Amino acid sequence: MPTTFTGLALLLVLLLPGLTYTVVRERKGSDRRLTPFRETGAVVFCSVLTELAALALFAIMRGLLPNLTPDIGRLVREGASYARTHYAELAWWAGGLLLLACIFAALAAAFTGSRPHSSATSAWWVMFEKWFPGENPIVGCTLEDGSYIEGRQASFNVSSEDSPDRDLVLIEPLKYRAPGATETHALPWGAACVSARRIVTMLVSYPPAPEQEESAAGAGAGAQVSAPAAS
Repeated sequence: MPTTFTGLALLLVLLLPGLTYTVVRERKGSDRRLTPFRETGAVVFCSVLTELAALALFAIMRGLLPNLTPDIGRLVREGASYARTHYAELAWWAGGLLLLACIFAALAAAFTGSRPHSSATSAWWVMFEKWFPGENPIVGCTLEDGSYIEGRQASFNVSSEDSPDRDLVLIEPLKYRAPGATETHALPWGAACVSARRIVTMLVSYPPAPEQEESAAGAGAGAQVSAPAAS
């Protein structure tokens, strides 16, 4: 940890955009557990890349609006004397560029976090998010005791590891079949929590594709038109 104010400021500048990227990506995508080395490298790389983008934008603004931006050449040549005279302007611009870098990092995480590669996700993520993102499909689970439960998927663990130590939340309409029974009955409750450790088989029902709906509608219309001719 840094022991001086300058060291602390440099640490924040170096890590804050990368930390923003990591937090937003965890909220948007699959939670993949990285090694400390890879996680630190991703944070630093993202911070450096977004800060370079913010500096590039500052350079463009410097060329277009020289009277409204700090003179970096004088800051390099004069050093502390220029900083003491223009400390308020430098502080505002430094904070603004850091905030801009964090915004760039958040946008990058929002764009890439919802599209993780299948190799970095669990089977649950592939079934619930990759193929039909934003949908809440009907899920049926056969449990290890032979029972069966069905409901609409409401929440699931986004960890990239296919671990048995996670849960699946189903909401109404809920259906249940007891072990050894042949009929499935509706449950009067609003939600159910199913442990992955007890699931043997999982079945997922997706909404029909648009082209399938159009084909079905066209077939129905054709049947209606041909019906009078048949009579």
